[in-house]
This record gives sequence, structure tokens and C-alpha cells, in this order.
Amino acid sequence: MDISRELESLGVNAFGVAFLAEAIQLRKSGCDKPILLLGGVYPGQERKCIGYNLSTVIFTLEQAQALNQAASTGKLFRRAQVHLKIDTGMGRLGVPYNEVPQLLVELKKMPNITLEGLISHFASADELDESGQYFTRLQGERFAWALAEIRKAGFSPRYIHIANSAAALLRDIPDCNLIRPGITMYGALPSADFQGKLDLRPVMRLKSRIAMLKWVEPGTTISYARRFTAGERTLIASVPVGYADGYLRALTNKGEALVRGERAKVAGTVCMDWTMLDVTGIDGVAVGDTVTLMGPDDEGHCVHAEELAAWADTIPYAIFCGISKRVPRVYLK
Repeated sequence: MDISRELESLGVNAFGVAFLAEAIQLRKSGCDKPILLLGGVYPGQERKCIGYNLSTVIFTLEQAQALNQAASTGKLFRRAQVHLKIDTGMGRLGVPYNEVPQLLVELKKMPNITLEGLISHFASADELDESGQYFTRLQGERFAWALAEIRKAGFSPRYIHIANSAAALLRDIPDCNLIRPGITMYGALPSADFQGKLDLRPVMRLKSRIAMLKWVEPGTTISYARRFTAGERTLIASVPVGYADGYLRALTNKGEALVRGERAKVAGTVCMDWTMLDVTGIDGVAVGDTVTLMGPDDEGHCVHAEELAAWADTIPYAIFCGISKRVPRVYLK
């Protein structure tokens, strides 16, 4: 909610959420901007979707029929606003693009449905090699064909959108008037292919504090499965953050965190609630010192989400979205 209010102040004029509960939360917080359910509605949610004045993606005929029926009964006094999702090559959700004409025939029979938007999703826009860009162009052509069919059938969707962060930054897509930025809003790159091409600043950081310091002798092992063995006298810092907070177990012996402006390596297996760091070479280190596990510290040093993702063999999105709800959020201007 705090983020949505900040985005509104910056001129964002519509929001996309995954599920109905998120949209209702935004409405109850006072957001009166258009909100689109990108994940669609599940059976039984149609009346709430319409009642809260939400738009929803549809990707099956059955969804459209259920929304049309819901809008025709009771005292909702408004039509269902839908964005038709077509599959241009992502293979995840959407009506196959070449089946759009048949679906439009059925939509025309539904008086309580307004086709407010047309939506698709790029599969390879963040892949800047020849193969990735060819497939992105192909999807764009399929999207344009489907849009032409929709207009030919007499529909005039207000919103037309297919661009994610990568496509929005690199492509001019005819007819589109809405973009869906994702990863770049966190200040992270769409992919490694964008390294050096964008000047982004991380907007999120994960911090904790050192709870315990202890010197261990050579040969001492640390944490589960004894995956770290001290090769010399080593100063170990125990930090109360672990995989239950979203600091991935895959960062065992790979991750690095910032302590007093210097990098300290993860020592041993990341636990559910604890992570140990080797802080031997950090002058003046003390219990209570701030540990920055992701993002910038107060001196301007940074552990980028892209680094964490590379160490954990995943993507930055998994790092951002993995921070659990038990971690307190503090919003800074």
C-alpha cells in the first residue's frame, strides 16, 4: 500500500496485481485508480471482482461466461471489465492467438462484458541475442494480428499492452498505450544481457545485526553438515537471518554481506533463522553492527540482487519476492 501511494504520487495511473485479495487490499487502502487482476478470477470470485470495480484478465471462454452471468444478477449495476489475454508464444496463459476470432464471436453474445483491454506477454524480450529478438518480433507480429481481428470484429479496447521491463526499454510497439514494468522497478536488470546498458539504483535492502562474535581455532567446523572448516584462527559473526526470512540456503559458503563497509563471506550452511559470516579481517567489528545482506549500505557500498541470484543460481526476481512476511518492512522516502 505504501508503495502504491508513492507510485501514484509519481504519476502511475493504473495498477496490476496477481490476485483478487491484493486488489481488494489496495481498494480498502483508498486506491481509486484502475486495478487489473493479471491472474484472472477463480470461480466464485466474479461478483467481488465486479463489485470492487476491478478489471480482470480472461483467458478462457468459461471465465467470460461466468463474469457475464455475475454482472447480470444482483445489484452490481456495472458491467464486467475484462482484458483478453492471448498466447502469442509464452505458452503459459492465454487464448491461442489464432483462436481469437472464434472467441470474439462468443464475446459479442455477452451484453454484460466490456472488452477493456488486450494483453499478452513476451517470453524472450530480455534475451538480446538473435534468437531471442527474433522470437520477440514474432510475438509482436502475432499480437498485432490479433488486435486487427479484434478491431475488425467491432471491439475498441482502451488498453493495449504486452511490454514488460525489457520490451518497454528497447522496443517501440505500435498501438500499445500501457506497459507493465516489473524487475526494473526494484532497480535490477531484466537480465545479464543488460549489464552496462542501464543506470539503475536498487530500491530495496535487507538488513540485520550481528548477535554474537566468537573466535574459532583452525579445523573448527561451522553449521549444519560442517560445510565450512576454518583454515586459520577465524572470527565468526552470527546474524539472525536465514532462509525462513528469504536469505536462500543456496547462498551457503557463497553469499557475501556488508559489515562496516567491507564484504564478509557466508561461513557454512545458511540455517532457517541464522547465517554465519567470516568477519576476521574487518577492523573494529562488534556485536550490534549492521549487516547489509542485500542492497546498499549507508556508505554507498552495495550487494546487488544480481550477485545474490548468481551465487544462488536463480534470478533477481526470486531474491526480491522471496523475502518473507516475517521480515519487518520500513519504507524510506
